[in-house]
Amino acid sequence: MGRSAVSDSGSSSSRLSVTKISRAPGDADDVLETALDQLGPFGFYQRYVMVLLCIPNLFAVMYSLNYVFVADQVPFRCTVPECEGPYSNFANETATALLPNVTCHRYEPLQPDKTTCDRDHFHSSSIINCEHFVYENQNTIFAEFDLACREWMRTMVGTVRNAALPFALILTGYMSDLRGRRTAFCVFSAFAAIMGIIKAFSINYYMYLTLEFLEAALGYGFNSAAYVMMVELARPSLRAAFICATGVAYGLGGVMFAFIARGIPYWRHLLWTIHTPALLLPVYRLLVDESPRWLHARGRTRDAANVIRKAARLNKVILDEEVIKALENDEVKKEVRESSAWMALVRSRVLMTRFALCCWCWIASTFVYYGLTINSVTLAGDKYVNFALNMAMEIVASLLIMMALERFGRKRSIFVAFLLCGVACVVPYFVSSSRLGFFFLGKLAITFAFNSVYVFTAELFPTHARSSALAACSLVGRVGSILAPQTPLLSTYVQALLYGVCALLAALSVLAVPETRRARLPQSVQAAEVLREGAPHADSTAPPPAPPLLARQTPLTAST
Repeated sequence: MGRSAVSDSGSSSSRLSVTKISRAPGDADDVLETALDQLGPFGFYQRYVMVLLCIPNLFAVMYSLNYVFVADQVPFRCTVPECEGPYSNFANETATALLPNVTCHRYEPLQPDKTTCDRDHFHSSSIINCEHFVYENQNTIFAEFDLACREWMRTMVGTVRNAALPFALILTGYMSDLRGRRTAFCVFSAFAAIMGIIKAFSINYYMYLTLEFLEAALGYGFNSAAYVMMVELARPSLRAAFICATGVAYGLGGVMFAFIARGIPYWRHLLWTIHTPALLLPVYRLLVDESPRWLHARGRTRDAANVIRKAARLNKVILDEEVIKALENDEVKKEVRESSAWMALVRSRVLMTRFALCCWCWIASTFVYYGLTINSVTLAGDKYVNFALNMAMEIVASLLIMMALERFGRKRSIFVAFLLCGVACVVPYFVSSSRLGFFFLGKLAITFAFNSVYVFTAELFPTHARSSALAACSLVGRVGSILAPQTPLLSTYVQALLYGVCALLAALSVLAVPETRRARLPQSVQAAEVLREGAPHADSTAPPPAPPLLARQTPLTAST
C-alpha cells in the first residue's frame, strides 16, 4: 500500500499532511482498513482517546481490589467476660494473661458465674471456644461486623465479588456488541460509582456482601468496554503500546490506592473516597466517539465515516474522499449485520478450539494473578508498601509488554511469561532464602501474561463477536478469580503447587493458537480462521493481495 505524507514541521502552523491510497478498496475489510490507515499511526486523535481511556484504569483497580484492605484482618483477641466488659481495651494485659496461645480459645473458668481476673480461678489446660472478641481497631469490616475466627466469611467477600463477574461480563458483551462500546462504558461506570457509594452504608455483613455482588455485576463492565475501544482504535503495530498504556495506568492506580488506603484506613471513608470520582465517567459520552469498527460492523457505515472524518481533522490529515465515500456506501455482509455473533463462532471448529484454549489461559491467569495479589498483604513488612510494590509490577510488566510483544511476538512472549511464573511460584519452597524475590518475579511474570492475554484474545476473533468473545473468555476465566480469594485458607506449599501447575499448563496452551503480531484485526469469521503472522495489514508497505476464494461453504471444515 503506497502512502505519502507532506508536512512542514518548521513553520509555526503545521501544514496538513496528505495521505493517498494507491489502490481502490475491495472487500469490506479493505474499505474500513484503508479508511482507518489514512489517519496515521499515532496522531492527536489517537493520543486524546488513549489518555481518556487510561483514566478509568486508575479507578478500576481500586474497585476490583478494595476488599484486600476493606476486608483485611485486624489483630483481635478473645474477650474474658469474667474479667472485663464488652468494650474492654484490646491491650488489656490482665485479660491477655488469661488466654492460651491458641487463637479463638480461652481457658475454661472454674466458676463461670464468678467475676475474677485471678489465674487460679481458671483451668490450667482445659480451653473453650470464645464467644466474644476485642479488636485492635474498627477500620475494616472484619472488625466492625465481628468476623473473628470466621476466616471463611472474610475470604468470602473476594469470592462473592468475583462470582458476580460472569454476570458483569455477559452484560458487558451484550450491551457492548449490541448498543456500542461507548454506551456500555457510560452505563456501567455510573453503576460502579452508585453501587460503591451505597455499599459504604452497609449496616451488617450480609448487606455488604449483597452490595459487593451487585457492584461487581453492574459496575465491572466499564473497564472492559474501554479496553475494547482502545484495541479497536489502535493500528496493529501499536496495539502493544496501547495495552502498555492501560497496564501502566492500572498499576499506577494500584500504587495510588495503597497510599490512599494508608491515609484513609476506615473502610467506609475509603469507599466513599474512591467511588465518588466515578460519577464523572458517564460524561465520556460527550468526550469520546463510538468505535468506527463497531459502527461499521453494525452497518452504520455513514457514522463510521463521520468519526474518521473528525479524527482526520484533529490529526490534520487530508482524506481520500473516494475511500470515505466507498466506506459510506459499503454494504456490510449479512453475517455481520444479522447473524448471532455466537452462532457464527459455534459453527467454526477452528474458533471454538481457539476459544477453549484462550479460556484456560484466562483461568490460569486470574487464579495466579489474584492469588498472588491477595497474599501480598500477608508478606513480612508493611502491608501497604507490599501492596504498592506488588502493583508496581504492573507498571514494569506493561513496559516489558510494549517491548516484547512487537519484537518477539505474542505467542513467544506469553509462553515465556507463563513458564517463568510457574517456575517462580515453585522454586521458593526449595530455596527459602529468596522467597520474597521469587514472589515478585512470579507476580511480574503473571501480570505480563495476564495483560498480554487481553490483547491477544481480542486479536483472535472477528469484530462482530470480538467484545462478546473477550467477555466470554474473561467470564470463564473468573473461575480462577472466584477460587483465588480462598487460597489464604491453604498451606503455602499447596498454593505454590497450584500456581505452578496452572501457569505451566497455560504456557502449553499458548503454543496451540496462531501468532497475531501486526496482523489485521479480522472483521469476519473467515478472516479470523486464517489469521496468521505476516498476514496483510494496514501497516504493510505492499498492496495486500485479493481476498482468497473460499473452497468451503461453511466454517465447519475450516482449518488454519
